[in-house]
Amino acid sequence: MPYRSTRLFAALLLACLLSLPVASAMAQALPGTMTSGGGGEPAPTEAQAEAQTGPKAELQSLVDTLKDDQRRQNLIRQIETLIQLPADAVTVPRTAPAAAAAAAEEEGMLGRGLSELSEHVGELSGVLVTGIDQIFNLDRFWDWSVAVFSNPDYRNRLLLALGKIALVVAAGYAAHYIVRLALTRPRRALAAKEAIHPIFGWLLLLLRGALELIPIAAFFGAAQAVIVLTNMAPQIRLASVALIFAFVLSQVIMAGFTLLLAPKHPERRRIPLSDETANYLHIWARRFTYLAVFGLMGAHAAALLGLPLTVYGVLRKIVYLALAAMAVIFILQNRKPVAEAMRGPEDMPEEQRHKPMSRLRRRLAGIWHLLALLYVVAAFAVLILGIAGGFAFISRATALTLVALVIGRVMWILFDRLIIHGFSINPEMKQKFPTLELRANRYLPILSTVFHAAIIVVVGVAILQAWGFNAFGYITSTGGQRLIGTIISILIILGVAAVAWEFISLFVERYLKRLDESGQTNTRAKTLLPLIRNALLIVLITMVTLIVLSELGVNIAPLLAGAGVVGLAIGFGSQALVKDVITGLFLLVEDTINVGDVVQVGTQSGVVEAMSIRTIKLRDLGGNLHTIPFGSVDIITNMTKDYGRAVIDVGVAYRENVDEVIEVLRKVGEELAADENYKDTITAPMEIFGVQALADSSVTIRCRFTTKVGMHWAVGREMNRRIKNTFDKLGIEIPFPHQTLYFGTDQKGGAPAAHIVLEKAQAGEEPKPRTIHANADAAIEQAAEGGESVSPPPELRDQAEAKANAAKEEAEKEAEKAREDAGLPKKP
Repeated sequence: MPYRSTRLFAALLLACLLSLPVASAMAQALPGTMTSGGGGEPAPTEAQAEAQTGPKAELQSLVDTLKDDQRRQNLIRQIETLIQLPADAVTVPRTAPAAAAAAAEEEGMLGRGLSELSEHVGELSGVLVTGIDQIFNLDRFWDWSVAVFSNPDYRNRLLLALGKIALVVAAGYAAHYIVRLALTRPRRALAAKEAIHPIFGWLLLLLRGALELIPIAAFFGAAQAVIVLTNMAPQIRLASVALIFAFVLSQVIMAGFTLLLAPKHPERRRIPLSDETANYLHIWARRFTYLAVFGLMGAHAAALLGLPLTVYGVLRKIVYLALAAMAVIFILQNRKPVAEAMRGPEDMPEEQRHKPMSRLRRRLAGIWHLLALLYVVAAFAVLILGIAGGFAFISRATALTLVALVIGRVMWILFDRLIIHGFSINPEMKQKFPTLELRANRYLPILSTVFHAAIIVVVGVAILQAWGFNAFGYITSTGGQRLIGTIISILIILGVAAVAWEFISLFVERYLKRLDESGQTNTRAKTLLPLIRNALLIVLITMVTLIVLSELGVNIAPLLAGAGVVGLAIGFGSQALVKDVITGLFLLVEDTINVGDVVQVGTQSGVVEAMSIRTIKLRDLGGNLHTIPFGSVDIITNMTKDYGRAVIDVGVAYRENVDEVIEVLRKVGEELAADENYKDTITAPMEIFGVQALADSSVTIRCRFTTKVGMHWAVGREMNRRIKNTFDKLGIEIPFPHQTLYFGTDQKGGAPAAHIVLEKAQAGEEPKPRTIHANADAAIEQAAEGGESVSPPPELRDQAEAKANAAKEEAEKEAEKAREDAGLPKKP
C-alpha cells in the first residue's frame, strides 16, 4: 500500500474508532427525546428505568420472591449466611466509605484518584456480575413471555402493535424503493461524468450524496405519514419512531461511507485507497453501524412495547460488549498497517527522519494499539456503568482530545516555521560573525526539543483533564508548583550559562578576528584565549551542575567535600601532572612560545602545532609529531621570536683578496635586498662583520641579514645561491676539501715523471707490447685495456700540456673581463 494511502487509511481508522462510543451513546440517547409527528410521551430512558426499579419495584420483587418456594428458600439461605458473618465484617460496607475518604484526604490527590478508580472498578465488576446473573437467571423474562402469550388480550395488543410497526416500516420501504427506482437515470448520468478537476470531482461526490439522501428522506416521510394517519398508542408510536430513526441513521452513515470509499466503483473514489482496503473499511463500517444502531434502537423499541427493564438493560450492555469486542478485533487486525503509516516511508530523508515529530510518530507506532484499546475499554466502562452524563462525558472528552491534538499539531508547525524564519541569519551578520550560524544551529535542536516537549506536556495534560483526571489540580498543588518551579529554575540556569558561554566565545572570536584583520601577529593571544575559554567552560559546567543538583534537592555539601578530598589525593599522586600544568602555565603567561613558532625543545625541533595546559606538540620537517610534556622541558629555543637573523659564513681561498671579496658580498647583498621577492622580507641592510676565522684551507668572512619572523632561512638560502654564482663568474675560489700529492723536486726545481702502472695481467706474465699512437689519450686507453704500464712519448706529453695552458689562459681572460665588469681592480 502506498505511503499516502496508508496514512489516509490510518486517519479513517482513527476517526471511526473515536466516533464509535459517541455513535453508541447517540443511538442510546436520541430516541428518548424523539416523538412522533402527532406528539406523545418520551420513551423511558435509563434514569427512568432505574426510577421504576425503586422501592415499589423492589417490594413487588420481594412479594414475588416470597410467593415462589424456590426463590424463598434462596432468600432464607442468604439471610442465614449474613447472620453467621462477624459483626465487623457486616459493618465494613458502612464504615469503608468514610475510612476510604479519610485515607484519600490524607494521601492527597493521587490517593483520591486511586480511590475513585477503585470505586469505578468495583462498580464495573458489580455491573458485570449482575448482568451475567440476569442473563443466566431469566425468570422475569420467562414470566413476562408467559404472561404475554397466555393473556389473549395482551397478546392481541402486542400483535396489533407489531402489525402497525410493520405497516410503518413497509410503507417507508416502498417509498424508498420507488424513489430510488425513479432516480436511476440521474444517478447513472452523474456516475458517467468524469471530473476534469479535483474540485469538480468533490462537487460530483456531493451531488451523488444528495441523490442518495432523497430515497432515505422518502422512507422517513412515508413512515411518518403512516404514523400520523393511523391511530397508535403513544408507546407504539415511539417504538415506530425508534425503528425509523434506526433505519434513517444507519442509511445516512452507510451512504457516507459508500460515497467516500466507493468499494464497487474504484473510478469514483476520491481518496487514494486500494480496492482491498476500501472494501475492508466498508465491511467493518457496516458491521459497526448496524450493530450499534439497530441493536440499541431495537432494544429501546422492545422496552417501549413492554419488555422488562432489567432485560432491556442486559440487552443494551450486551450490545456494548459486542461493539467493544469488535473494536478490539478491528484494532488488532490493523496494528501493523497503522504502525507502518505512522513510522513513515522507508526512503524518508535522514534529516526528516530525525525531526522531533518523526521520532514521536515512530515511538507511538509501537504502542498506538495499546492506547486505542485503552480508549475502547474506557468508553465501554463509561457506557456499561451507566455513569450520569455518560454520553456528554464521552462526547466532550473525545472532542477535547481531538481539539487538543489539532492545537498541539498547529503549535508544532508554527514553532518549526518560526525556528526556520525567525532565527535565520542575514549575509551581513554571517560575514561579520562567521561562526554565529554554526553556534545558532548548535542550540536550535536543544531549543526545539524543549518547546516540543512543552507542547507534548501541555497536550497530554489537556487530554488527561478531558478524561476526568485532575491534571490541572496536580499542577496547582504544592508539589506540582514545586516541580514546575524547579524545572523553570533549571531552564533559566541553563539559559544563563549558555548566554554567558556564547558571550565569552563571541569576545574571543571577535578579538582574534580583529587581530587577523589588522595584520597583527599576536600569537600569544591566539594561544591563550582558547585555553582560557576552555578553562572557563570547565568552571561553568561545574557550577551549573552543582546549582542544578541543588535545585533538584541534592545536598551538594558532601559533593564539594568529596571533590576537595579527591583533588588533594590527585595532587599528591600526580605530582608530575601538576608540574606539567604549572610549567605550561608559566610558559604561556611569559609568552615563551606560541602556536606556529619553530622551536627546539631538548633534542626535538619543529613547528608548534598545538599546546595544552600540559603538553606541547611539535611537527618536524619529516612530518613526525612529537608530544612533549612541559615538565620534561629544560631548554626551549624559539627560532621565530620577534624577528629572524640569517647568518652567512663565506669561505674563500687564501690567495683571494679579502677586501675585494667583502665588496663582492656587499654588492650581492644589496641586489638581494632590492629584489621584489625579498625587499619586504628583509627589514635591515646586510651587516658584514669581516673576517670571522682563518681556517685550515679557507678565510671565513661573516655577514648577516635581519628578516621578518621565520624568513631568515629563505633569505640565507637565496644569499648562498647568489654568492656561488657570483664567485664562479668572478673566478673567486671557494675552497673545498682536497689533497695534493708531492713527489719532491731537485735543486734545479725539476720534478721526476710519475709513472702509472695499470695492473691487469696475472702474476708472472710479461706485459704485452704496446702500440704507439699519435694521440696520447688513445695510447692510454689501449694500455688500460691491456693492463700495461703507460709512459706517453714526449711529443704527446707536450701536446697535452699545450692544451691545458690554452684552457687556463682562456679562463683567466674571462675572469679578468668579469672583474672589469664588476669594477674590481686587475689581479697583479
